[in-house]
Order: sequence, then C-alpha cells, then structure tokens
Amino acid sequence: MSRGWLAALLVSLVMLAGCGLQQDLASVPSPGSGDTGPATPITAPTLSGATFDWSSTHGHVVVLDFWGSWCEPCRAEQPALNKLVTQWAPKGVVFLGVDIRDSDAAGSAYEQDFHVTYPSVNDASEVIASEYNVIDPPTVIIIDAKGNIVDRFLGTLTGASADLTRLT
Repeated sequence: MSRGWLAALLVSLVMLAGCGLQQDLASVPSPGSGDTGPATPITAPTLSGATFDWSSTHGHVVVLDFWGSWCEPCRAEQPALNKLVTQWAPKGVVFLGVDIRDSDAAGSAYEQDFHVTYPSVNDASEVIASEYNVIDPPTVIIIDAKGNIVDRFLGTLTGASADLTRLT
C-alpha cells in the first residue's frame, strides 16, 4: 500500500468523522428517552450581528436547526428546510439556526449560498449544542408553543411537517 493512498484514506476517514450522520445513532437521544422537557432559552448574537432574544418565541412553535457549513448532509438538507420556512413561518413558526464549529464568516457565507432566511447564532464552542444534547449536525429540534422539546430529527426532516401541523 503506497503512502499516498494511505494518506488519502486517512483524510477521508477524518472528514467522515466530522459530520453527525456517521455517529452511532443509538447514542443519540430521541423523544421519550428523557430528551423532552423544557427547551433551554437561547439569547445570542446572530451571524448578521442582530440579537436573537428567546423571549420572542413565547407562544410560538420553534424549529431549531443545528448545522455547520462544513457538513455535507446539512448542505443537502437546506433546500428542504427552506421549504419548511416558506410553508410554516407565515403561520407563526419561529426558525432559528445554530451554527456549530464555524467562524461567523463561514456561517454567513453558508447562509448566503443556501438562501437561508431565518437567523442563526454561532455556537463554535458547542455550548448550545450541549444544552440540547446535539452530538453533530444536521439535527432539527421542534419545540412546542409552551417551550417544551417535542421531537428531534437527525439527518432527515421526515415527520417534521406532521409535527408542525399538529402543533400549529
């Protein structure tokens, strides 16, 4: 085996390990396994420089989108998220992105490239991800109008519309 081939293999493995879909899904909490309950309030600067204030979500269903510009499954999922925003934001659903392990510049470029219309906060140190028990993106968490986590989706949005229909 040549050193070049071995180096390429190692680089590929490192890149795959960086995104959550390669994690053991059995280690990811799901609703009903103690991962429901009150959502942790998020008040933080957005990538655009404004401040997202959690109090603005009171009485609204919230969709938290944990993503990273470096995450290929996040890039693949973004058009579907944009469709959810178009469908549900006019009905009062609040969308907030949480950009994991990125600089503000990389996150802002992702938002521009993928036409993300909802605000995102930077979580480079993964403090927010830890509070929500998010191991890796793409992870979407749905919070009801009372502020309780009701569902989570890892790498898929299948079922998100049904939850939003039920909650709105």
